[in-house]
Amino acid sequence: MNLALPAVAIRLEKTKGKPLQSRFGGQPMVPAGFTWPEHPDGHYLFVGQINFAELPDGPGRPTELPTSGLLSLFYGFDDDDVIFWRDENYFKAFYWPATSDLHELQAPHRWVTDSRGLLFQNSIDIPRHEELRKDWPVDFDALCDWLEALEKSGDLPRDYLLGRPSWDSLGYDPTPDLEEYPCSSHWRSLLTLQSHEVFNWCWQDGARLMAFVEDDKLRTKDFNRLLVDCG
Repeated sequence: MNLALPAVAIRLEKTKGKPLQSRFGGQPMVPAGFTWPEHPDGHYLFVGQINFAELPDGPGRPTELPTSGLLSLFYGFDDDDVIFWRDENYFKAFYWPATSDLHELQAPHRWVTDSRGLLFQNSIDIPRHEELRKDWPVDFDALCDWLEALEKSGDLPRDYLLGRPSWDSLGYDPTPDLEEYPCSSHWRSLLTLQSHEVFNWCWQDGARLMAFVEDDKLRTKDFNRLLVDCG
């Protein structure tokens, strides 16, 4: 239990997401006056939105996440792979505390996928990679088969909020550190997403995307700066 961190598992529904519902794909809901973000080397594509009011209450709900409001997520894309996922402007997030006056915004490009609604489940996450700890209290090699089985069964989700990052091919902890960003506070995992063919997501050859936020900024609901790694 000392290894565990609170997390929120994300499950895809089979049905199309409603306008203000948490969902991946489709068109974003935005306030009046919002313009689609522009990238100098390509386009921003809509990842999806998290309606924090839909996160389940009760024991295990992470206290760091907002209890209301909508988080809208976009990522940089171009046909020639000029945009790199570790660029600071790769992943953009916009948070709106109120949802009553939001409207649907049509993308200014052709890369739009059908939406799928999301369901959430309060969960816990444990480190899935040896690189995530320097003081393992157990034999990590003995856990590997068990961790793999938990992922295959869905008990350890591959799409989730908070917890720790998880990856397919990296050999290092991707969490940003203070040496690389000396003016920052502590960074933590905000969102981990697997590649999904239905949304045309192929994070580094079909691996996973991991987005990080500063701990102090998360507590103040400031999502303006997210850093990303993929693998």
